[in-house]
Amino acid sequence: MHYLEALSSIHRILQPRNYLEIGSRLGHSLALSEVPSIGVDPDYEIRVPLTAPTRLFAETSDEFFKRDVASLVGGPVDLAFIDGMHNAEFALRDFINCERVSHAQGVIVIDDVLPRDIAHASRERNTQVWTGDIYSLVPILRKFRPDLIVEAYDVETKGLCIVSGLKPGDTVLADAYRFIEAGILNGDYRLETVDEIARVVAPQPTALLEADLARLQERRSKRSYVTGLANVDLLAYQAGTMGYRYRDIPCLKSPIDIAIYLRLLDRLRPASIIEIGSKHGGSALLFRDMCHAMDIQTQIVSIDLNAPALPTSKGIRFLQGDASDLEVSFRRHKLFDLPRPWLVIEDSAHSYAVCTSVLKFFEEHLQAGEYLVMEDGVLDDLGWSARYQGGPNRAIAEFLARGSRSFEIDVTYCDMFGRNMTYNPNGYLRKI
Repeated sequence: MHYLEALSSIHRILQPRNYLEIGSRLGHSLALSEVPSIGVDPDYEIRVPLTAPTRLFAETSDEFFKRDVASLVGGPVDLAFIDGMHNAEFALRDFINCERVSHAQGVIVIDDVLPRDIAHASRERNTQVWTGDIYSLVPILRKFRPDLIVEAYDVETKGLCIVSGLKPGDTVLADAYRFIEAGILNGDYRLETVDEIARVVAPQPTALLEADLARLQERRSKRSYVTGLANVDLLAYQAGTMGYRYRDIPCLKSPIDIAIYLRLLDRLRPASIIEIGSKHGGSALLFRDMCHAMDIQTQIVSIDLNAPALPTSKGIRFLQGDASDLEVSFRRHKLFDLPRPWLVIEDSAHSYAVCTSVLKFFEEHLQAGEYLVMEDGVLDDLGWSARYQGGPNRAIAEFLARGSRSFEIDVTYCDMFGRNMTYNPNGYLRKI
């Protein structure tokens, strides 16, 4: 199977929403895309028609990744193809950057991982067919990121690798980059024969490719963390959300989620609302007034490192506390005695570590039928999740992947206006 045939199958079966290609050159692989696409190559000479909406960047990939990639393709990257510089350290940088701008269900394809002649695998080009030492990227990824799913295939002439199970906020490779690069340049990953390369890369026969892709697409279709807002002008919507005020106090709530909360409040009728992350206090005021309008008798507690002092906060307790150590606040202020049912809203630091800590705490302390809302997984679609080590989406995905049956995603709220049409994709969690 030729690599273009394999790549065509990848497009056809995975049906990506957008496509990023590093190393477009003549455009033959770029032409396979039927969705909004980006081609990056400092010396591109496109010689075939490109039928999809495509933006070309005549610059190195290092320069390209300084851009806001999400704004160029309407959201995080769904499918990326790395076929740029044929030295492993360059391909590794491309992988790090591609993962950073992708989403958790995204896929990265790497070309040139299985040379058929050892002469093709030199770090300098001496032959017409040249794969360079890209093959070494496969054992590097498997060693430093065993959480990734790295599958190689014996595609004709030069091989192909498909990587899934991405974690856009993960910094392991970036943190270890200089160490890995030194090993590459020192020859630590160099192999002397194609048989040895094949043994290490361990490719699957291409006869299995389409069946494997079908299984991959089935996994991808299971509750993606891409929001339904990815195809709107999300940055403009975000600007409006960040400017939203209630009672002339910054509230910072998405209008869609305000409507979802109204439905959740009406159905749950919580006796206590516990907000983790007060900020200016506007959202706590909004929740108080929503409950009053629906005749819901509720106590509202809002916890923040810096509790706001508001003159209109009757019915709300603003408390100082740390989201990463809620046990202290709950014991100090006797919050375990709050009346049930509880609605907990995590809207604090948004970091992976804090979100994970909050999930673990309320796994123990919420009762069946109560809710934990993990806010702002939209950070992925905005292209900002790396700042938060993967943020809420990574925390939820990894927490649920443990196999624990403590929470379930309540699609009644996540999909109320369309699949994950919310700032909190898969973030409305019901305790079971």
